[in-house]
Amino acid sequence: MKTRLGLLRLLVFVSILPSVAHAQEARRLNRIPRPEATATPALPPGARAVTSIRPVSAAQVEAVVREIASAWNTPRLGPLLSANFYDRSRLLDALQTKVPRDARLRVLGIQGVQTLSQYLQKGTAGKEQLVSRVSVTVQTQVEYNDPKAGFQRLEGTNEYILLITEPAA
Repeated sequence: MKTRLGLLRLLVFVSILPSVAHAQEARRLNRIPRPEATATPALPPGARAVTSIRPVSAAQVEAVVREIASAWNTPRLGPLLSANFYDRSRLLDALQTKVPRDARLRVLGIQGVQTLSQYLQKGTAGKEQLVSRVSVTVQTQVEYNDPKAGFQRLEGTNEYILLITEPAA
């Protein structure tokens, strides 16, 4: 009896084994589709690409970052943000409603300045301008007085993408 039961178990195990092994062999690897990368970034109408990118000076980038920090939490910030800034109105509303009125943004450090792209474009006066898209990593601190907890400091590291316009040389 024991032999028959053992033989039956062995027979069931052997009959299941090929189906499991077969299922493992049938698996295929398929490539994940992705869009093709474009060779050059899209330029605004009337703009033309530069032949070689000229890095924007650290002093220029620092001046722009300090201007943004001084305008933060004030009505002066709105005009500094691009029209295509993601959730522009939501940011400005949140600064008005959720951030304490006395909160200020202080720049602790600027690092990682990199010019991403550049192009030439006619300005409002008809003169050609160099427009640079620059990435900069900024260490900041928001400071404000909380009536219950006292003076508060909130540090953070953020990446800013800046459009810096200057006369073409």
